[in-house]
Parts: sequence; structure tokens; C-alpha cells
Amino acid sequence: MEYASDIDELIAKQLTGEMLPDEQLRLDQWLAASEANRLYFKQMQQLWQQSELGRQTLSKPLDVEAALHRTKAKIKPQSAPAKVVRMGNWRYAAAAAILLLVSAIWFFQQDSATPPVLLAAQENMLRDTLSDGSVVALNRNSSLSATFSKQNRSIKMTGEAYFEVAPNPEKPFVIDVQEVQVTVVGTKFNIDNRSDPNWVIVSVEEGKVRVKSSRQTEYLIAGEQARIDTRTGQLERKQTTPSGNNSAWASRQFVFDDVPLAEVIPALEKTYNVKINLINKDLAQCRLHVRFNNESIERVVALIAETFSLELNQVDGQYFLNGPGCER
Repeated sequence: MEYASDIDELIAKQLTGEMLPDEQLRLDQWLAASEANRLYFKQMQQLWQQSELGRQTLSKPLDVEAALHRTKAKIKPQSAPAKVVRMGNWRYAAAAAILLLVSAIWFFQQDSATPPVLLAAQENMLRDTLSDGSVVALNRNSSLSATFSKQNRSIKMTGEAYFEVAPNPEKPFVIDVQEVQVTVVGTKFNIDNRSDPNWVIVSVEEGKVRVKSSRQTEYLIAGEQARIDTRTGQLERKQTTPSGNNSAWASRQFVFDDVPLAEVIPALEKTYNVKINLINKDLAQCRLHVRFNNESIERVVALIAETFSLELNQVDGQYFLNGPGCER
């Protein structure tokens, strides 16, 4: 479903109790369209409920534009930092007036914290730098909200994200995904709850992280991975290979060192959001020795075909590879 240009106005009316039946239907349809939409609405709602004006609205209607004008007047003399809301390629024509209002109020009420920053990726991967200098990449159909205070850096996420956390021993970087909590100071790691909603997979590339489920707590170092069953809280810990490619979707940098095509193909499909078919199933045993550094999918598939002398065809956006199997 395409993003509605007046969605912020609809959310504002919902929060202020001025929603008409047909508008409520449109908002419900938008919320049902994606998890990113629901996260955006939830954050708006939480900010509204935390604000004093949000509680006052329960008993009387609010002139949103007038309140926004007053809030902007308060912001200017105090030189408060501007709030930036980034939601992939979405265009919010109404400039999220209601969100600016309640988040600004929330900021003035919370001397130690900045307003949450929302990030959401839909059809394309999204990469951004947070206010503390940490870099985050969101895989498709993933989202997060980040709230930083003087004491900590708090992240809530859904889907899959890769983090390069800026070191700060005084302010832990805490990520919550379902019932799992990951705490770091400064490191590089990947969190995947997108491949299978029943599992949270934490893969550490650099540094050290603490992973806490409802049942146990483990500390992971570079080259280790934890798989947490979100239904039971059970945590499995294991070593990963240097060429594990767990975060390759974020950088498109692959290291395939004697890796069978049975593992190569799913990794490429996930990263490039394409379908690659092996006509001869024996090709799955062919082992690849190559590095890819941010190559296009067309070049990657062509190089694989050339490596194993395969026939390559592209039909309706899908790639088809065929040829004799490889000797084991």
C-alpha cells in the first residue's frame, strides 16, 4: 500500500479525538499495511500520551496548529536541537506537525533526553548515522526508534539491523527486540529477527556485547553468534566463520571461501532481493572461492556463471543457472 500524503493529519485527528468514520477506516488500512506503519503510529501515540497536552485533550478539543505555533515559539529562544524524523523515502507532506508538537513538549519535560528518532525501511535498505555518531543500517521491512539521554542510549527495533556503535563507556547502547536485550559500549554486530520472527540472531563482528533473554544472559565476542528462541527464551551460542557474511546485506561485501552454492545463493537472494534458480540441483555442491565488494547483482551472477562455465538466463527478474555439476 502506498503512503497516504495526509497520514499525519489523520493521526493528529485520531490523537485529538476529531476522527470521522471514513478517516478512521483509511487510518486502519494504513496501519494494517506494514509493521513500519504501526511502529510510527505507536511512537506518535506514546509521545502524545507522555505530553501534558495529550492528557488535557481527553477533556477538551485542541487546536493543533495554534499549539504548534506556540511550541515553535518556545523552541527558538531556547535554541533546542531540531528534531529530524527519517522514514526511508516516505514523503510526509504535512511535515508531521502533531509529532513535532508532542515531541518538542516531551523534550522540554525530559531535561535529560532527546526526542526519539524513528527510522523505517520498506522496499530498500536504509543506512543512517544517529546523533551519537553510531551508524545503523536497516534491512528491508525493518524499523527502529532511538532515544538518547544523559544516562543511556535506548533502541527498540523490529526486523534486521546492523550497528556500528560509537564507543561511550558512560552511556551503554541498549537494544530491545521482542523479549531479547542486547547491551554494548562500542562494537559492530548484526541483529536478525527478520529471517524468522521466532528467533533473534545476534552476530558480533568487533568488540563485545551482552545478550539477555528471559532465561539467560551471555557475553559474546567477535566471531561469536547467539540464537535466541523468542518463544522459550532459550539461547544457543556458537562460533561463526570469518567469512560468515552475517552483515553482508548492509555492505554488499562478501567473502566466499570454499562455500557451496547452496549457501551462496540464499545469501545473495537476501541481500539483493532477487530469485536465483539452479536448474541442475547438483550445482548446489559447487564450491565458490571469491570476494565481492559492493558489486551489482548482474555482475555477481555473471561471475558465478563464468566461474563454473554455466549458462545464465534472466526471465521476469529471476536468474537461472544451468550446467553440469561440479566434482566434489
